[in-house]
Amino acid sequence: MHDRRWLIAAVLIAVTVLVGYLVTGPSPPRKITLATGQPGGMYDSFGARYVSRLARIGLHTDVVRTNGSLDNLQRLLRGEVHVAFVQGGTYSLVPDPEARVRGLAAVYLEPLWVFHRGTSAVRSLSELAGRRISIGLPASGTEAVAAALLREHGIEPTDPNVVRLASTEASDQLQQDRLQAAFFVTSYGDPVVADLLGRTDITLLSFDRDHAYTRKFPGLTTVKLQEGLVDLRRNLPPKDTTLLAPTALLACRADLHPRVVEQILKIAQSIHGPGSLIDPPFRFPSREGVDVPLHEAAEVYLTQGESFLSRMLPYSLLRWTLILRVLAVSLILWIPLVRFLPEVAGWRVNWRFGRLYTALREAERRLEAACDPGTLRAEIAALDRLFLEAQPLCDEVPATRQRDAYDWRVHVAFVRSHATTRLAAMEGAATTRTAGTRSVTRPGAE
Repeated sequence: MHDRRWLIAAVLIAVTVLVGYLVTGPSPPRKITLATGQPGGMYDSFGARYVSRLARIGLHTDVVRTNGSLDNLQRLLRGEVHVAFVQGGTYSLVPDPEARVRGLAAVYLEPLWVFHRGTSAVRSLSELAGRRISIGLPASGTEAVAAALLREHGIEPTDPNVVRLASTEASDQLQQDRLQAAFFVTSYGDPVVADLLGRTDITLLSFDRDHAYTRKFPGLTTVKLQEGLVDLRRNLPPKDTTLLAPTALLACRADLHPRVVEQILKIAQSIHGPGSLIDPPFRFPSREGVDVPLHEAAEVYLTQGESFLSRMLPYSLLRWTLILRVLAVSLILWIPLVRFLPEVAGWRVNWRFGRLYTALREAERRLEAACDPGTLRAEIAALDRLFLEAQPLCDEVPATRQRDAYDWRVHVAFVRSHATTRLAAMEGAATTRTAGTRSVTRPGAE
């Protein structure tokens, strides 16, 4: 009996906590997973900065290094990571019918660098036909944008001369004349870019028809790289160069906690807000250029700023505040339960005793209607069975209701006593009649 009561209490507590969870939502996590990119690349470099700053606020972050943007999107779709760096324009290449991926913000421009062998400038990508070209790793953002541009110039990405290499390997092969051209989508601060810009036997392609490209490919933005902007001492690049740049985005799973979204965007503001040689100050993080449906919390943050709680409390304290909020809602739900549960229990006891007294009244009527000892004995036996059936209820009722149990026993005993008195009278009358019959019969026989 006590085990059952404990079980009921446990179920009630679980239900109230569940209701509190549904009302307030889940509490923020202590750990998330971030997908970056190739080791040593800019996604990986920026990822390390995010990990460091998230750790300061008490949010542990595991890093998953990948092939790049498409790989990251697929991992988000499979639920393997919580947040990922994604190249703008690649989301449309990955089917997402259930809308599992959400955008957080555009965070910086990552130019497309096309380096080729030789000192004479290549003016169009179509001039690379028949040459050995690297377009980045499979499932990377570099592969996606390079394949689209090459296809537009009549070069199929399936051509045997089009190979897929990691950025460092592509750079090495280009310098060794084992490649004639290579595509890189990365920041100007990438060591691979700085290394190739300093080579006299390798030239950076300038997209002089940038307006046509940006019209045909809306996900691309024009970037003007002025002479000497990357390195004044070495005068890199050696002349003004026009580049095309996708936008680097932060994307996440649709179920990422809103408070985590806020913390990530706060850090993005501190990292990318000041701008760079390419990005103007205060442009990023931004909702502009995000081709992934925005997370609701990101929409609120980018338009209205961070929430009051996030602004006033550190993440670790905020997390516990939200956990306590779930418990507070549960307690609020328990207040009426504690207030009315005894009344409900009392009503249930009254209802069960009411049914017993109804049965007792029917039994009493049958006892009164019994006209012979055999019928009366059967009804008394039925009354005894009713008494035994009611015994568990008498044992279950709390101490405050034991008076009802004792009243029940007294009333059953009263009805039974009256019935047994009648039965004794019936049996006595029957015995007297039998004796009288025998005394009348004996003289006649003599």
